[in-house]
Amino acid sequence: MKPLILSALSLFIVYPSYSHAAPDGSALYEANCAACHQINGGGIGLPLSESKLSTVSDDYIRLTIRNGRSGRIMPAFTDLSDAQIDAITAFIRSWSGKPGPQYPDTPVLGDSDRGRVLYQHHCSGCHGEDGNGQGLGTGVTYSRGRKFAVMPPAIGNQGFLASASNQMIKQVIMQGRPGTEMQSFTNLGLKEQEVNDIVRYVRGFQRWDTHLAAKASPAEKPKPALIFDSAYDYETTIDNIKEAIRGRNFRYLPDRLLEQGLIDATEINNRQMTIRYCNFNKLYELIRIEPRLGVGLPCRITVIERPDKSVQIIAMNIQLIATLFNNDQLLEMSEEYYEIQLEIIEEATL
Repeated sequence: MKPLILSALSLFIVYPSYSHAAPDGSALYEANCAACHQINGGGIGLPLSESKLSTVSDDYIRLTIRNGRSGRIMPAFTDLSDAQIDAITAFIRSWSGKPGPQYPDTPVLGDSDRGRVLYQHHCSGCHGEDGNGQGLGTGVTYSRGRKFAVMPPAIGNQGFLASASNQMIKQVIMQGRPGTEMQSFTNLGLKEQEVNDIVRYVRGFQRWDTHLAAKASPAEKPKPALIFDSAYDYETTIDNIKEAIRGRNFRYLPDRLLEQGLIDATEINNRQMTIRYCNFNKLYELIRIEPRLGVGLPCRITVIERPDKSVQIIAMNIQLIATLFNNDQLLEMSEEYYEIQLEIIEEATL
């Protein structure tokens, strides 16, 4: 009987109750958050100060981690489980040494038209006319002048609006945030109904049809490449594509063989050509919207002649590239580029 008892004990020792162990919030924070917010919550990311924590609920922190901030440096952590996000939230909350505020579910009833006037007068100077701050870019990934030690939150950002309740926004406007540029607008003379009107107007920045890539099912996600067969020969297909590009005010750059620079020059297949093109106005707009885009720019179409002499056209799918950045503006512009890609290829293959 003793060997059986020892075997049972050894199983118990070797396999402790991992399934019941709670995630380590400190370790998860260090792995996922510290690079920007540092160990104590201050760095390239928004400082997670006691003043900040005193005005945001745990639900707000959870949803911020889950949704991120579209178009800004804060990503959406879609791969973390709810338990892991809860653990990170609890770890961050522990810095304040007290529970987070609880906001009621009662609706905030206001008039958006009155709120627009009040917002432009009291809020736009810091938060921008559209709620996304002053000037172009994200405030981190695009250079622009700053007049604040910490950039005011982008309250028009879709990630913010998906995370913040109306009651939370109302309380921050009324009470302000000590130690920041955000003052109490109640102390500055705004009545509660006027604050309600501003909240109503700010909520109007939210686009309810926003589609986050993280929420899309695999069947809904775009394919990595656009692939078409051409009815024309290799040379004619290339000429057709160039003509379609010129017809849309794009400039095409020197042609480049697909394998050029990748393999020995004597082994390059000279029947695989990449046509490079660009509209610089649109290029600059893309870079402004998402400076991290870089080599993902949709400025090339490849023509390949297969061994049987059939010809295939391949282009990267900007809609898929756009889903990698959690940037709603880029997603919208990618739809325009996607249509342009299709038009060029379809015109060349008609």
